[in-house]
Amino acid sequence: MVEALRSPAKMAGWLERGGDATMASYDRNPSGVPIADIEWLDKLPSIHIDRCRIYVHAGLDPDIPLERQTEKALLWKRYPEEFQFGLGERHVVHGHDSFLDGPKLYEGRTNLDTRAWRSGRLVIGVFEDQTPGGPIDFIEVIGEPS
Repeated sequence: MVEALRSPAKMAGWLERGGDATMASYDRNPSGVPIADIEWLDKLPSIHIDRCRIYVHAGLDPDIPLERQTEKALLWKRYPEEFQFGLGERHVVHGHDSFLDGPKLYEGRTNLDTRAWRSGRLVIGVFEDQTPGGPIDFIEVIGEPS
């Protein structure tokens, strides 16, 4: 969203991938997005790490230590479907690579992306802080696709 607002050439691609629903909440006017909202988005972390898991938008490069992961991997990584692993002892929770029949559960990672922006089906993983591994349950919300 922020890249599309800052680089108008990126706006069409973002709108086609769900940005249209976001912009509807701003009366479809990019100039109507408050600076405070953009500043808030800029401050969001790209990764969250707890004792058992790593939460990231897209993924992690398994060949690079956690502290050296790139922003590109965190935001754009796509795993081969057969890739089963997390990173070290931690389970990786991600999205970005969407599956209408998701979520996709693997031994070391969970992909929660069900293309909610188009399908209307949002799946939320429920994790137990002290229990390593994937989700212990899911919450499914069905709404109108955009």
